[in-house]
Formats: sequence, C-alpha cells, structure tokens
Amino acid sequence: MKRMVKIVMALVALMGSVTSAVAQEATGMDSVAVEWGDTLQLQDVEVVTMRQLVKTMDDRVSYNVQADPEVRTSTVLDMLRKVPLVSVDGQDNVRVNGGGSFKIYKNGHPDPALSSNPREVLRAMPASVVKRIEVITEPGARYDAEGATAILNIVTVESVRIEGVNGTVSASINTFGSPNASAYVAARAGKFTLGATGFYQKQTRRMFASEDETWTTYKDTGTTMYNRYRNEQPAWVYNLNLNASLEIDSLNLITASFGGYRYGMNIYGDSHIEYHDATGQLLTSYDNPFNLPRYGGMTWNGRADWEHRTSRKDEVLTASYMFSTTGQHEEQFDSLINLVNPPFDYTSYNKWGKERFVEHTWQLDYQLPLWGHHLLEVGGKYILRLNKSHNRMNYDGAAELDTDTRFKHVMHVGAAYASWRYKVGDVTLRGGVRYEYSHFRASYPNGDGEPFGRDLHDVVPSASIHWQLSPFNSLRLSWATSLNRPGINYLNPAVKRYTSTIEYGNPHLSSARNNMVSINFQHTGNRLTFNVKPSLTITNNLIGTSRTAHDGIVYLTNSNDCRYMMAGVGGFVQWMMTGKTTLVMNGEVCYKRYRNPSQDLTNSGWGGNLYAQLSQQLPWKLRVTATCMWYGIGHDLNHVYGYSTMPDPTIMLGLSRSFLKDNRLTVRLSANSILHKHQVDKTFVTQGDYVNHGVGRYNQRNVQVSVSYAFGSSNTRVKQTETTVENDDLVGGLRSGN
Repeated sequence: MKRMVKIVMALVALMGSVTSAVAQEATGMDSVAVEWGDTLQLQDVEVVTMRQLVKTMDDRVSYNVQADPEVRTSTVLDMLRKVPLVSVDGQDNVRVNGGGSFKIYKNGHPDPALSSNPREVLRAMPASVVKRIEVITEPGARYDAEGATAILNIVTVESVRIEGVNGTVSASINTFGSPNASAYVAARAGKFTLGATGFYQKQTRRMFASEDETWTTYKDTGTTMYNRYRNEQPAWVYNLNLNASLEIDSLNLITASFGGYRYGMNIYGDSHIEYHDATGQLLTSYDNPFNLPRYGGMTWNGRADWEHRTSRKDEVLTASYMFSTTGQHEEQFDSLINLVNPPFDYTSYNKWGKERFVEHTWQLDYQLPLWGHHLLEVGGKYILRLNKSHNRMNYDGAAELDTDTRFKHVMHVGAAYASWRYKVGDVTLRGGVRYEYSHFRASYPNGDGEPFGRDLHDVVPSASIHWQLSPFNSLRLSWATSLNRPGINYLNPAVKRYTSTIEYGNPHLSSARNNMVSINFQHTGNRLTFNVKPSLTITNNLIGTSRTAHDGIVYLTNSNDCRYMMAGVGGFVQWMMTGKTTLVMNGEVCYKRYRNPSQDLTNSGWGGNLYAQLSQQLPWKLRVTATCMWYGIGHDLNHVYGYSTMPDPTIMLGLSRSFLKDNRLTVRLSANSILHKHQVDKTFVTQGDYVNHGVGRYNQRNVQVSVSYAFGSSNTRVKQTETTVENDDLVGGLRSGN
C-alpha cells in the first residue's frame, strides 16, 4: 500500500510537470537545442522540436522507429515496449489493447515467421531495418473478419531511386553468454532492387532457467498437491528473408519475397510432486525428471504481388499470391522415480508429436477514387488450408493407455469486401462490410473418430470517423468487429495424459465474434506529444480453456462457453523536458470481466502496466537512459478461473555512444534488472473445481554489450506494394502466434 501511495504521488507530481510543459508549449517559451532533435534557425531565435515518435491516422497509430535514438542497438521487441497500446511483459509476451487477440504483419501482409513464434523472432530481429511500427486498432473491411481485434504491422524501410549498396551489421552478447548477430543489406541496379535480412540468436541455459512452485487444493476430496518444477531451455533461432522489387515502369511494380525461420530447443528439468489428504497425511510422492531433446519447428513462406496504377490518381489494382508452410515437432521423455504409493502403474512415458500446416492464398484488391473526395476499395480472396497432425503417447508398464492419433483438417475460405472512405476538410469517414464463407472438414485417417464438417457464413461490418481538430490535435471514433476461428491445436481431440493432467482438443468449436468501440485522442506538439485511447471490447462466445478436476486429475480442453468484456484506457507520452532530456511513457489500465454461464463462474478485476524511459544527452556524444518496466500492476485476468501478477518493476540503465563519420558505429552498454536478480510471476486460481497458488522465478539480471555498424552511401530499400495478402483468423493453430 505504501508503495502504491508513493507511485500515485509521483504520478501527480509528473502530471503537474506535464501541465506546466503544455502551458510552456502554448506560450512559446524558449528552449535549448537537442542533438537528436530537429533544429530550425529563425533569425536570432532558436526553435527546437522533437522528432515525433507517434502519429495518429484515420485507422491506426504509428511509431517512428527510425526517429528513436536507440534504433541502432535495439531489437524490434525493445521498440515494441514503447509503442502506444502495446505491452511486453518480463517473459516477452506481447499484448495489444490489453489482450492477445492480435496479429503481426510485415509491410502490410501477414508474416508466418513472425506470427507463429513472435517472442523468439522479435527479440532477435534488429530494429535498424524497421521504419515504423503501426498499431491498426480498428482493422477495416479489407481485413476486418480476419480474426484480429488489432494488427501490429512492422513496416521496413522503402526504396528510393539511388544506385548503390548499403546495410547494417549488429552483434550483442550478455552475461548469460547469449550471443545475437544480425545483418541487413540492400542493393539497387536500375529498376531492380534486392534486399536481404538475417539474424541468429543462441539462448543459453542460464538465460532461460526458471523455477516454479504451485500449491493446489481439490475441492471434491480436500486433497492438496505441491509441485516444485525446475527447467532450463537452451535454444537457437535463425531467420532469413529475401525481398525483391522490379519497377517495370511508373505504373507497374512487381514484388516478391521468400523467408522464414527455424528454431530448436533442448528443454530439460525435473519436478517433485507430493499429495496430502485433508488432514495433512502424505498420500503419495514422486520425482519426475524430463527431457525434450527434439523440440522445434520451422516456418517458410513465399509471396508475389503485382501492383498496377493508372493515370488516375489513387487508382490501384493489386493481385497477390502467398504460399506458407509451418511445421512443429516435439519428443519428450519423462521418468518417474522415488515413488511412494503412486496412483499410476507406469514408471515412465514418452510423448511424440508432429504437426504440419500448408496454406495457399489468392487475393485481388482494387482501389478506385470516385467523385469528389470519395474512395472505394473492393476485393476478394480465396484460401486453401491443409492441416495434419500425428501424436503418440507410450507408457512403460501400462500399454493399455498408449495412444496413436492422426488428425486431418481441411478448410476453404472465400471472402469479399467493400470499403468506402470520404474526406471533407478535416474529417475522414470510413465504412465497410465483409462477407466470408468458410467450409471445413476434419477426419481421422486411422479411424479413431467419425469425420465431421461445418459451413459458416459471416457478415462483418465496421465504421470510423477521424477528425483533425487542429494542426496539433486529432480525434478518432471507431467501431469494429472480427472473428476468431479455432485452429488445429484447439480442434485436435488427441488425448495427452500426464500424471496430474489430461489434455485434449474440442472438434466442435465454432468461431468467436469480437466487438470493439474506441475513442482515440492525440496531441502532437513541439515539446509534448500524448495519446489517450479509451476502449470497450465484448465477446459473447470466446474460445477459452475449460478446466475441470476429478480425483486429483485436472482435465483441460477448449470451449465457446465464455463471455468476455474489457474496458480500458491506454496512453502514451513523449515529453522533451529540457533541450537534452526526454521522457517517454507508455501504459494502460483496464477492467476485465469473464463469465461462464455453463459453470456459473464470473471473474473480474483491474490491472495495468507501465513503461517509462528517461533519456539524457551528455557531452562527447554520450547518451544515458533509465528505464522502468512494470507489467504486473493489479490483477491480470486471462480466464474465468483466476489471475496473475508480477509485483516487482524492472529497472534498466543504458549508456551509448556513436563513433566515426555520420555516426556509423554505435556501442551500447546496458544493465538489466538492477534491483532484482529474478523476475517473479505469481498466478492464482481462485474458483472452479480446484484452487491454486503458484510462484515462478526467472533469471533476469544481466549486463549486455551491443555494437552496430552501418555501411554504404545510399538509402536503397526494397519497395513494397500498398496492399497484399493477409490471413490471420485462426487461434490455437500453428501459424497463429502460439
């Protein structure tokens, strides 16, 4: 409580300072030039403005990555912590608008390499190859039904008409012994441009070592279970992307890309489990050492776009095709030793699984300016998805429990949309509607179940209004709907049996429908920029985890039974306190409510997060930063049964300096988590068939050295078409941000 009082008092003092800054900005008080800002000389008066990091448009909020002073030695994940309406917690889990229902695009189209394993890819991807990060909080009809209540679009730098070669190479290493290397190069010859990016990261044992303790009480018997779990996750990930563009003439552009990533992990650890009856008497105990020697996967995709413009301004026709394939495999060995009255007959078990996802997409988009200030967008899409999985469980000493399940899932999706935009003066109106037909069929090649299928018809409308109140202020009001279809991981009925849990999918899941309304206000000034966005999201048939417990065993599956509501306010502040001192803050506070009528359970509560960075420019091109990240304020609800929290903030210090001509070489030294050696994550299950309390500890304190060098003399970048393929409607599938 005392800490919360201090925080409130500090925020009140900060708001008073912000108010003074607004008054100072309005009265035009003098300021001092900042080295990384934009300086204008007007006679004898020096006027200083910030490089604006945030911009609000009629359907999105944009963060200017290239204007961030830390761009050369940071990763994309580092930048995401600063983006309005985005949060990244201590375990690098990304959220947008307070939830996980979002998709990641690159240059306006979905990138399976980013969506299927975002944490590993984004924390290895160099920020220097990114121009801006867009948060499309209210996707329009062109991709509205595609399943995301928000889209995170990573836009790489584009080409200019300059011959030459340029690029950037970066490397870093921390005291965990984890190296990270990346490279970017682009070259242009005439009308042809080629670009390539690649990175490699090795995650050592110390970097991802964790320890968890949980205490569980089962209501039907009063039995309690204690579980101490430790694991280490040495891993590697590498990524390669090739992009090419050919400007046939001023009206025709062809672009193509190929890329993806591979990752592998060798997870191993152990757990100790004890069961006690209601009186505290020991019932059973055992130890469970385990190893996953083969856990990993890959994603590769190729794309081609043809963009044709006419002599009429803003008339554009785009034809696109995308192919993607994703695979995931795992093999796990568990031993059961030091057995005391075990409730099972086996002494070890082996789990083996393999999944494969293939997708073909064809899309056509047409943009036509109409009379006056009207703009019409129409288009269509066809998607063919082929999913298959194979899972085995084998038990030593209990062969009757062995399972071998094969599952196939084929989906056809056809969609058509129409979107209208009207701009008059300072007001922009948008409206659109999308129709989607989907047909899927599931089967069991080894005869484990009866085939089943379903046809779905969905109409998804959207609308927004954007008002530029003044050169410094804008307001946007929007309403959007979207769908989430269940993927193969949620549908697959294969049973995975462990000593204390049993997991299986639900082949009868249906699509979930999300509705969101929001208001976004932004002020953009010379010394102060801030963004405030209140929003409300409602889902009546949320796809969520269903948990039941019988005789000390927890059964996990998925259902559409849950109703969800979230009301929250997100905000961003960029304030040039002095000519060489800048404060950036990003955070949100929200109220969530989950209700499951079939289980007669309701869970609600408040939670929030805060990111703040204070930077100071020093002599000799030195720059020092102090950063606070706190992603566990209050209660973070993620289901109807309970909540989690991270009670301690993370404090980071950084020092950087640029060298050589044009600051081509940048070196950065950073100390992470200087107050706490471990990140602590607490979870609580407060209702349902059992109650649970867990504490997780993760290694976090480390020191890192980063070096970045830019070479070449041109600004060559690969061009991108304005529209292209975007698929992102699945949850619980290989490519949906697992």
